[in-house]
Amino acid sequence: MDNKSLHKKLPIGQNEVILKTIKHHWFAYASIYLGAGLMGLVILGITSFIGLDKESFGIDSPTYMLILVFNIFLVFFMVLASFVPVWVRKQEVLVLTEEALLQIKKPNVFASKTSQLNLTHIADVTVRQNFMGSIFNFGNITIETPGEQENYSFNIVENAHEVAKAIIEAHENYAAALESGQIQSSLGSRRHSPGTAWRAEPAAPPSVKRADGSVTDTRNTSQNDEVLDTESLQNDK
Repeated sequence: MDNKSLHKKLPIGQNEVILKTIKHHWFAYASIYLGAGLMGLVILGITSFIGLDKESFGIDSPTYMLILVFNIFLVFFMVLASFVPVWVRKQEVLVLTEEALLQIKKPNVFASKTSQLNLTHIADVTVRQNFMGSIFNFGNITIETPGEQENYSFNIVENAHEVAKAIIEAHENYAAALESGQIQSSLGSRRHSPGTAWRAEPAAPPSVKRADGSVTDTRNTSQNDEVLDTESLQNDK
């Protein structure tokens, strides 16, 4: 799913930049195929074991052939059925924009849920890895929110630590842009390079407007005052 399709599907502005699209690691799909394959091997293994000594199980040859054909079709159906949960997982995605974090979840084939979290509501990002995750470089991400708001979780993510770092940086950049007054309610009011997060611009030096309309830098004024005070002390001496 490209950025253009995501803009149409998600509740975000057309000018809102998508910083990162996060999907499941390939292990999330491979584990489904592996599970189906192991179950198929178990079924065929038991069937073959029965065939070695049919008489002991009280099964004649025609009956055994029916059992064998049925189990072969069962395994074939299981392999085909494994494509369904893989397709469902491929539809799940975590989208990081310059303003928000959005999550698309599919509990099943016919249901879909889209959640949106403003970057200012992110309290912390946690990454957890198990033994397999440390080997194949994937982890489970939890985005913690303040108060009673439900936390966001996305499991089996590739380069989970890099993803967590990107979310934290986007959160800090957005908060800095809000505090500096560069934005009000939408980051679209300030132009920037596509694909980059917001960076807070340095604040202007403090100044004082005089009665005659002139503006003086207060830092320069304080330095001048120090010079005058030093000269006065020397004259007194």
